Amino acid sequence: MALYTPSISSHLSTLLDEKFCISLIDVNGHLTYVNQNFCELTGYSEDELIGRTWKKLNKNLSVEEMLYTLTKHFLHATVYQESIQIYSKSGTVHWLDINIVPIYDSAKNLTGYLSLDIDVTRSKLVSNEYDKTRTDLQNFKYALDESAVVVITNPQGVITYVNNRFCILSEYSRKELIGKTHRVVNSGTHPKSFFVNMWETIQSGQVWRGVIRNKSKSGNFYWVHTTIVPFIGQDGKPFQYISIRQDVTSQMEAEKSLELALKNDFTMTVKNLQNAIFKYSFDENNQINITLLEGKVAEQLGITANTLNQLTTNKAFMSSTFKRQLLGALLGRVGQFEIDYHSRTFLVYLSPIFEGENVVEVVGTASDITDRKEVERLVEHMAFHDHLTGLPNRRLLKQTVEDLIETRLNNQQPFALLYMDLDRFKNINDSMGHFVGDQLLKAVGARLQTLVRQNDLVGRLSGDEFLILCSSTTKQGAQMVAQRIVNEISKSFLIDYLEVFIAPSIGISMFPDDGAQYDTLIRNADSAMYLAKQSGKSTYQFFTEELYKDLMERTLIEMELRQVLQKKELSLHYQPQYEFNTGNMIGIEALVRWQHPSRGVIPPGQFIPIAEETGMILAIGLWVLETACRQAKEWQDLGYTSLLMSVNVSLRQFKSSSFVADVKNTLHKTGLQPQYLNIEITESMTSDVDYCQSILQELRDIGIKISIDDFGTGYSSLSYLTKFPLTHLKIDQSFVRELHSNSVIVKAIIDLAKNLHLRVIAEGVETYEQAEFLKKLECDEAQGFLYSRPVPPNELLQLLNNIKS
Repeated sequence: MALYTPSISSHLSTLLDEKFCISLIDVNGHLTYVNQNFCELTGYSEDELIGRTWKKLNKNLSVEEMLYTLTKHFLHATVYQESIQIYSKSGTVHWLDINIVPIYDSAKNLTGYLSLDIDVTRSKLVSNEYDKTRTDLQNFKYALDESAVVVITNPQGVITYVNNRFCILSEYSRKELIGKTHRVVNSGTHPKSFFVNMWETIQSGQVWRGVIRNKSKSGNFYWVHTTIVPFIGQDGKPFQYISIRQDVTSQMEAEKSLELALKNDFTMTVKNLQNAIFKYSFDENNQINITLLEGKVAEQLGITANTLNQLTTNKAFMSSTFKRQLLGALLGRVGQFEIDYHSRTFLVYLSPIFEGENVVEVVGTASDITDRKEVERLVEHMAFHDHLTGLPNRRLLKQTVEDLIETRLNNQQPFALLYMDLDRFKNINDSMGHFVGDQLLKAVGARLQTLVRQNDLVGRLSGDEFLILCSSTTKQGAQMVAQRIVNEISKSFLIDYLEVFIAPSIGISMFPDDGAQYDTLIRNADSAMYLAKQSGKSTYQFFTEELYKDLMERTLIEMELRQVLQKKELSLHYQPQYEFNTGNMIGIEALVRWQHPSRGVIPPGQFIPIAEETGMILAIGLWVLETACRQAKEWQDLGYTSLLMSVNVSLRQFKSSSFVADVKNTLHKTGLQPQYLNIEITESMTSDVDYCQSILQELRDIGIKISIDDFGTGYSSLSYLTKFPLTHLKIDQSFVRELHSNSVIVKAIIDLAKNLHLRVIAEGVETYEQAEFLKKLECDEAQGFLYSRPVPPNELLQLLNNIKS
């Protein structure tokens, strides 16, 4: 993707700067720019990084191989993406997702690369998510302590939390367990492959279940049925594991005892066991026949061997899975499965009893695991759902979208992602409190669910950001959904007897047109959402390739603009102003120019708005003021003593508390007398009448002249105009360009100025006809291409010499 010049003006680059670590690399791999995020992440200052390569951050990175890879990659692609490991100045390891695009000059020559990087180490997220998880688990503390052992470990298996039940069962104190791994209770019963399989399962993000034999501190063995749930971070990797265990020692020991006692009458022994104990075999008709069923669970359910035999003939009860398990045990296979019955869940073990090579009967146990299953469901729900709204979280959204993409790759059936952000939500949080903010987020989530179809999905990404998956829709359908959301979410919410209003901004990306990967689709929807905010908020925007290019180009302009003064790439051109009556050059307007080393001249209209939005206009404006005043003083020293130097100031400059002091200091530094400086402001700066009047009066008191630039295009009140200590009005060039159709307006402006005793300057005079007409209307001065384009200082000096000679 070639980067040239931006065509939009927005706050997007500032948002990018906040989200990304940004760097510029020249064609030799040397860093030429790094933003503040990059410095904070790496721990190096800008001076320590500029001119160095990425080897400073990782000695194993080969700059030559990286440049070769980029060159080869960009022959057929537009963006290079990779995950790399770097080391900060303190030695801390970070993982970065890097996104690199090439930069070309206007002649399409490669000048370097722009890298937008995201820190995915997520150490802070891990801490926050862990704290949040621990807080949520406290809500289930009673149920957990009563029914299960709970342990939380970090990604390396180090124990970070245990509940009391684990301490009691293992006979170790909490202090003895925290910071250790589960090797502390390893009984040596299971082979190494058992634990390898367990780790492979949970590290891949899947839930693992199984029975483990552990050893307590005193050397006693115990069995626990274990469920391990991985919690996945934004980088797709587990950042913690929650293990839920149930003590099944008595059950395991009972099974072993049963095998020895099967030939004996042990009904009285097993009937008092907590679990259900049963045995069965084939009858003479090769049908399953329950010959024994005892235990308190069976007693509580009111089930006997006879009633269970009746159930086995019921097709609904004898589902294919259940029947297959029973028959499998009769064929010699050990069985383990779960079954739901009367709103309760049972864990069933089947152990075949052999005589020689034949199975004579099967012994089974059934444990009531209803409480444990409920806890498991709660924990799994926490892992996949937002703790505040109950909506699917980022992990579930990503998994769902990726699954949908996999099913749509062949038929390319479209779907839409709607990335929604609430405008000015922070103001509500700050002014009304976080309780109201949280309740509003819950209400927004609930309302969103009523605005989509049953097969669509509404989730919360983070903060006030939501994602809506429209699983089957066209662009037109997505537009209808987005408009409905804008309309309905913009309606009031009643929160704690307060009527609260909020408005959404929505960005939309479409599969497959805007991407065939989750990360691409959500990034593009996010970009479109920020464009919606820039477009006036409370609206929606679709992603386009032009939008992405504009974002990248504008980001590049902003980064390079931050160094423009240091690299001395700015210069001033000067456009003369002539007096109609005498034909003499009596004034000059200073106009800033940016001579980029590879792009050439970048017009002010492309970089001044960016400078305004980012605040860089303060430094640039001060440089322009000082350079113009110094130049005016130099010309005065050469004998041109009557020239008035006009300098434009921005709204940010004008509102700066140091503005008047900056002007005074500049005059003192350059030696220019105040009466030879003309400050040009726009009508928009006059909206705060009292402030404007105060500042302008301070300037006039020391002799500086004041002009209203582009007069006639703003909305200033004429009654206020009389209150400002002005000296000049400048007629906007749009009126001069169509002078004949605007002659009444131009005459009215000139008459107004005369009545207020102001001089009038006409901008954009390009023809003799325009000049003659303005002269007849008694306009005082003119500037424009008819007389001269803005020119460098040496060329303007030549004009002055020609006039003098």
